[in-house]
Amino acid sequence: MDRSLFIKRCIPLCVLFAVFVSRRTQALDETQAFDHTRWDKVLKAAVTEDGWVDYGAIRRRLGSELQGYLRQLAAAKLESLTTASERMAFWINSYNAICIQKLIDHGVPAEVPHAVFFGKNIFSEKTYEVAGKIRSLDDIEHRILRAKFKDNRVHAALVCGASSCPRLRPEAYSGKDLNHQLDDECRRWVGKDEDKNGQRKNYLDRQQKTIHVSKIFDWFQEDFDGSTEGVLKFIRRYATESDRAFLEKNRVRIRYLDYDWAVNSQG
Repeated sequence: MDRSLFIKRCIPLCVLFAVFVSRRTQALDETQAFDHTRWDKVLKAAVTEDGWVDYGAIRRRLGSELQGYLRQLAAAKLESLTTASERMAFWINSYNAICIQKLIDHGVPAEVPHAVFFGKNIFSEKTYEVAGKIRSLDDIEHRILRAKFKDNRVHAALVCGASSCPRLRPEAYSGKDLNHQLDDECRRWVGKDEDKNGQRKNYLDRQQKTIHVSKIFDWFQEDFDGSTEGVLKFIRRYATESDRAFLEKNRVRIRYLDYDWAVNSQG
């Protein structure tokens, strides 16, 4: 066979083989993405649509699932998370799962242990390993999620176990769905979520031209452009259509709500 003809016939075959190898490698990489199935199972079985947690059910029936997930977190290889969305979803899920386990470890107290100077503080305790290192909830929230990802929507997804927290989403966060999930939680938090006393976690008083917002916006104002206007910008973005129209037409004051540390348990 003529050499040039042989080369011409081989080139298409080589191209096809390269495409096959590339797609096969991609498929293998995708199977190596972190598996949040166990955490998703716990959330779907023990968390209501409004985010209230059945801690008793987790202890009685789902403890092995949660413990298995925590072991996965401990052994996780961060280099296998190839996108920023996968990494962010991983750390959000880690925070929420560890927080649930910490509350169980503390006997599910009436209030989240958060003493600043004396007593127990679940946020500073270094108890559980994530990606080969023992980390506190503060490490995950402040030194990883807030510091590295710079996405203020994370405040609607991290749930410290308190009644005034945003709801605990009854499904695991995932890299492929993260953008939608975060926007969805922001809309719920700003426009719908209520605490255990039935008070909205963020709400607009049109008569008084005052927007009452979560204390989270005060504590972390630096994540909202460092100003009350930055907070209002975020609120307007995720408010209901009618609230957004009012906020765009009127000058309103901001009032920060007291924070209810009662544990977000069902009942």
